[in-house]
Amino acid sequence: MENLNLNAEIRTTEEKLSEVRTSKMVPAVVYGRHQEPILIKVDNSDFLRTFRKSGESHIINLAVDGKNIEVLVHEVQKEPISWSFLHVDFFAITKWEKVHTKIHLQLVWTSQAVKEWAVIEQHIKEIEVKLLPSDLVDAIEVDISELKEIWDHIKISDLKISSKIEVLTHDDIVVSASKPAKIEVVETTTEAAE
Repeated sequence: MENLNLNAEIRTTEEKLSEVRTSKMVPAVVYGRHQEPILIKVDNSDFLRTFRKSGESHIINLAVDGKNIEVLVHEVQKEPISWSFLHVDFFAITKWEKVHTKIHLQLVWTSQAVKEWAVIEQHIKEIEVKLLPSDLVDAIEVDISELKEIWDHIKISDLKISSKIEVLTHDDIVVSASKPAKIEVVETTTEAAE
């Protein structure tokens, strides 16, 4: 796993959240089982760059007031229209305690079913897991070469997942090969008014 670093500044309760956002910063909080909550703010561009790499399953070294805290992104709130960041919750991890997070599912290889004109549909993009921070991975691979024919599917239980990772998501279909939808061409005629 790549080392990801992010700088944060202490935020006071007197600072208005709208003013923090106007200054191109994102209001945030860092907390954990052994970490008192700290109100912070992070640079919007720096956080965006880091979050694109980290998602919710990569440890970030958060520098706050001269102290480094290892965190996971726990929750991100976004503005529904512009998708700009409104608030971020960082969860401070403890190396010897399991964390509850999500891991991205990445489709790899190619499917024989595509040659049969199948459409590959990914139904689940990430799974919830519980594991030690040292066992975190950026993604779990889903080998779609297992999809040989239309109607074949891969379930969570079919994935090659380390026994150190406790999967909390129900055993549902991750990806399937299905028939493409038929497109019906409807012919319309218009009659000139007499």
